[in-house]
Amino acid sequence: MIASTRLAFAQFSRQPFPFVWSSIIYVVLQLLFLFSCIGLFLIYFFVASVLGVKAGLNTIPTMIVLGIIVLLLLFFSNGLNAGLMKSYHGALEGRKTTVAEFLRHSLSKSLVMMVIMLLRDVAFLLVAAPAAALYYFFLAGITYMDYLTGLYILFVLFFIHFLFTPAFISAGTFGTEFIQSLKNGFYFLRRNHINAFGLYILFAIIWILNFVPLLQLATILAVYPIVYSGLILMFQAGHQR
Repeated sequence: MIASTRLAFAQFSRQPFPFVWSSIIYVVLQLLFLFSCIGLFLIYFFVASVLGVKAGLNTIPTMIVLGIIVLLLLFFSNGLNAGLMKSYHGALEGRKTTVAEFLRHSLSKSLVMMVIMLLRDVAFLLVAAPAAALYYFFLAGITYMDYLTGLYILFVLFFIHFLFTPAFISAGTFGTEFIQSLKNGFYFLRRNHINAFGLYILFAIIWILNFVPLLQLATILAVYPIVYSGLILMFQAGHQR
């Protein structure tokens, strides 16, 4: 854990710009796709009003369109995560990724990354839903059970995300397909689970800090690239043993 993070920090210290540039591209493209999806939703309301179609938020056509737009946003967002991983990996080798390269890789890996995400979320629901149902039907109103259930669900969310992170890194950074990414992730965790878990705790904390105003400038542009690159280096080293 320490070795991979130290290597990432050393490379960032020597050449910070490729890392910072990668984060900037990622944020700008995320915002671009987000505003594009919002624009599509507004266009739907405009067309619906012109055609005289009822377009309330609780109507079936609106929910269908909203669902499609959310899937589109998830599709592109997952792809951009792959582009970010690939770009950080290039920065570790001293290369600056162009916007065209970033976008090209993002679009090429969007489907694989989204399928892994869907599998991850299904796994989370399968583990967390029974506890949520047990609380709702039998334990609601019992002292502290709401806190205990919430803590359990948060832990499951964290742990499931941790289990699937190596598969995301394999697909996003090294371009492997769905099944191979899962195999690579399993192989990596089987041999490096303790170190990976420790570094992932740090990664999760930094990820949360990315949403804190002002502080996010330091985390997104410096700390997050170092920790994320440390995860990539750990996966690369662990998988090559």
